[in-house]
Amino acid sequence: MKALIAFLKANYRTLFSVSVLAAVFYCSILQSYLLFHTIVELFSIVVAFAVFIVAWNTRNMQDNPYLRFVGIAYIAIAALDLLHTLTFKGMNIIPANERYYANQFWVATRLLEALTFVAGFYFINYRKRISADLIFLSYFVLTLLITLSILVYKNFPRCYLDGLGQTPFKIYAEYFIIAILFVAGWLLFQYRQHFSSQAYRLLSFSLFFTVISEFCFTLYVSNYSTANEIGHYAKLIAFFLIYKANVESGFLNPTGTIFRGLKEDEQKYRTLAQNVPELEDKNAMKDKLFSIIAHDLKNPFTSMLSFSEMISKNADRMEIEKVKRMGQRINESGKQAFVLLENLLNWSRVQSGLMKPNFQQVLLDDIYRDALTFASPAAEAKSIRLIVKQTDELTVFADRLMIDTVLRNVLSNAIKFTHHGGIIEINGALMNKEVTIAVQDSGVGIEPALQEELLEISARHTTNGTDNEKGTGLGLVLCKEFVELNNGRIWLESKVGQGTTIYFSLPTPKNLNKKTVGQVSI
Repeated sequence: MKALIAFLKANYRTLFSVSVLAAVFYCSILQSYLLFHTIVELFSIVVAFAVFIVAWNTRNMQDNPYLRFVGIAYIAIAALDLLHTLTFKGMNIIPANERYYANQFWVATRLLEALTFVAGFYFINYRKRISADLIFLSYFVLTLLITLSILVYKNFPRCYLDGLGQTPFKIYAEYFIIAILFVAGWLLFQYRQHFSSQAYRLLSFSLFFTVISEFCFTLYVSNYSTANEIGHYAKLIAFFLIYKANVESGFLNPTGTIFRGLKEDEQKYRTLAQNVPELEDKNAMKDKLFSIIAHDLKNPFTSMLSFSEMISKNADRMEIEKVKRMGQRINESGKQAFVLLENLLNWSRVQSGLMKPNFQQVLLDDIYRDALTFASPAAEAKSIRLIVKQTDELTVFADRLMIDTVLRNVLSNAIKFTHHGGIIEINGALMNKEVTIAVQDSGVGIEPALQEELLEISARHTTNGTDNEKGTGLGLVLCKEFVELNNGRIWLESKVGQGTTIYFSLPTPKNLNKKTVGQVSI
């Protein structure tokens, strides 16, 4: 009895919502099947859109590339399901002229959804973070092509005929979709270590109910049959489980997602602590490393937990503006923790010898473009202009991802210490057979006594930014490690009150000796 009471207390909102939905669906089907179908599909569309919203807004902190990919793809699923609903027989919104567009949209949407489940696993071990914009654009094009094929060019195979029911193509297509879903289930089992136990269970049950839904749609003779009704119930449950998997992994529990990656690197931290490389002061290095973990990592999570607890307990009594401010603080703390973790993990991999540069010819213009995309939101928030002054096309021979990280950190640091309305200039030049990149800000500058400390972890120093932005002092240390791994060097010039210029040099493809070329890993 105690267990039942505890379950009811923990899930009474969910149980209430399910009860209300069940009553709505029951009343709607008593009225007419068309009303029932419309309501169920609208709920499915809302859930699919919510999955997209969560995935899109957590795309920069979602550590699981599968959930990020599938979540963003669900905007296409929502759009196609809306067209399925609008073209359903009896709606009379988009004239079908006996072609049964709704059945065609159903097959196309379910096939796209099943293929998305499988394709997502390709990105599980993908080294480079995939572009959310590219995913969105790709699925936009696919949605457009499917819509044109069905409504305009009418070359999509027919799926339902009056007097005959489902066409052979429709039935075989449903079985083909089921086969793809079984492949997705097998891949999910193979890659289960990449998911939390909760996310793994939710995704497994979602695939199970999706298979049930598809099987039901191989059986019906009429669009208004019982099999059709059961199939829509199973589809709604599957969508809800996908939503839960994305929400709990990427939105309600971002700390669990972040610490999952940290836990996986536990052995690497032990290796780092036991085998610290020769520096001027090993003990100072280890002390600073664990100081970062114990102090800097604790602070943002303390802030997030405190504000989220206040919102969860008092949301119904708080003014909306206060909730927004707390939400902004939670977001800021989450971003701070994420950047710290990313830098900390990368730095630890370098120190333990686990990260090796992958040398290749890289255009500086490509590096600039990615860095500006990353830094623009923070710069716009402070009305800071980012200007690239370089006119020549320059190429360096370096690890693309490492140099991306270097420029992002340098730009973030410049924005942090530049006042509102300031200017940050980026310039590259060929000097002494190497390329030198300069990032110059019009910020507060750095005292001479602190300039050397910024690049050493043993003397880590942090200062709040012009908008009281927090820092860890690890960003420029990581930049130094990455630049030196790429056979370059980094230095700075600064005057208090006038600004700072960070310089880092990288070799050009022609400025390579035989020893360096022998270290290239392709």
